[in-house]
This record gives sequence, C-alpha cells and structure tokens, in this order.
Amino acid sequence: MRYQKLRVCLLLAAMLTLTGCIRDLAPSNAATVPSTVQTAPTALPSQAPTEPLPHRVSDEAVQDYLLPLENFSWERKYAPEYVMLHFTSAVTLSKDDPYNMAAVRSIFADYGVSIHYIIDRDGTVYCYVPENLVAWHAGAGVWKNDPKYTNRLNDYAIGIEILAIGSQSDMAVFLTEDEYNALDSDLIGYTDAQYAALKALVADICQRNGIPMDRRHIIGHQEYSAQKTDPGELFDWSRLGLDPVAGTSE
Repeated sequence: MRYQKLRVCLLLAAMLTLTGCIRDLAPSNAATVPSTVQTAPTALPSQAPTEPLPHRVSDEAVQDYLLPLENFSWERKYAPEYVMLHFTSAVTLSKDDPYNMAAVRSIFADYGVSIHYIIDRDGTVYCYVPENLVAWHAGAGVWKNDPKYTNRLNDYAIGIEILAIGSQSDMAVFLTEDEYNALDSDLIGYTDAQYAALKALVADICQRNGIPMDRRHIIGHQEYSAQKTDPGELFDWSRLGLDPVAGTSE
C-alpha cells in the first residue's frame, strides 16, 4: 500500500511538471495573489496600461474558455511584452492516447495552472484564458537578468502550449528510455498543422499587442527556466521564420 501511494504521488508530480507550469506560483483562487506577483516592479514599464486591457482572444482560436477563469487567472496589470512557447501532453497517463484533450485539461484544472492558448495535433487552437488576463504557465525563472521578470514573467507573457512529446532527452524526467522508445513515432515531435497554426497565432498576438515578432520576444520556456525542456530539441524555430537562438532577430 505504501508503494502504491508513493507511485501515485510521483505520477501526479510528473503530470504537473509536464504541463510546463509550476504550481507554487499558481493561485488557488483569483482573490489570493502570491506575494511574488503582487510586489510591483521598481519602475513600471512604459507600456503599462492606465486602464484595464480590453477582452482579447485571437481570431485564430476556437473561443472556448476551457478553464474556470475565476480560479486560474486575474486581470493583467501590464501590457504583454513576450510570447512564451511550451509543449504538453498526458503521456504519463496514457502512452497510447497522450493527446486526449480532456486528459490534458484535467492536468491544468487539477493543479491550478493555466495557459492562454493550446494547439491540438490537427492545428486547432483553443483558448483557455483570454489575453487580457494573467495565466499561470511561466513559473519561476530569470529573463535578461532583469529583476522585473524574475519569477514574474506570467505578468508580461502570453503563453502557448503545443500538444507534443519532445526528444528522449527532453522527456527523460517523465519516461524511461524503454518507455520512450516504445512510443508510436507519430506521437513524437510537432505536426505541420501545428506549425502553421502557431505561426498564424503568434503573428496575430504580436500584431495586436505591439510585440516584435523576433527571438528577443518569442521565447521558449526552457530559456526562462533552466529546469524546463520545452518546446525542446525537436521544435523547429525556422518554421516560424525565426532564428533558433534566443535573443536574435529574424
């Protein structure tokens, strides 16, 4: 019995990590704001809005809010400056059906993490949280050695999850080598439909929010947090017309 309980705990921990989000920065409800996010930066960014941002969902998305907003987000105080990319799946629950949207949603809902958009294998874009609200996806990390962003990039980024399984190295924390090698090869990596949908979505987000579409502003989770591996070794930045190296232009 003790072994079974330990196995369940380890499985749940792996499920959470796979979403690319960190639970300790996610609020249990909209009224409870973590102190790391409540603290205002020393100098407000010039693009800080003087009034609430308008309700925004990309026309590229199916406008379904699949998470209860009162539990997984709150009003954005600062205009978004970045787009952060992640991968996610439910492979720890089912190696045969890792892209079951209901299972993926349950990971987010059960652990209080969230994302603005999620892209299915066929290129369908779902909205979990509208852009004018903060979503919980970036977790702890450092960007540009600027304390304004340290552990706070949720406040400044729009997050996109792509349903994908990374390389064996990317997935080592979740799957043994034998488990990874046993996966259907069609489940690994990204699809053409996802790249097409992602490129259109990112371009739309950047155009509407005044975010430059370059590798200074379109970043991977792994570039913010050294503990993360998404979007990973298999992600082809050139499919977005971007340089593979963070901090460079097109």
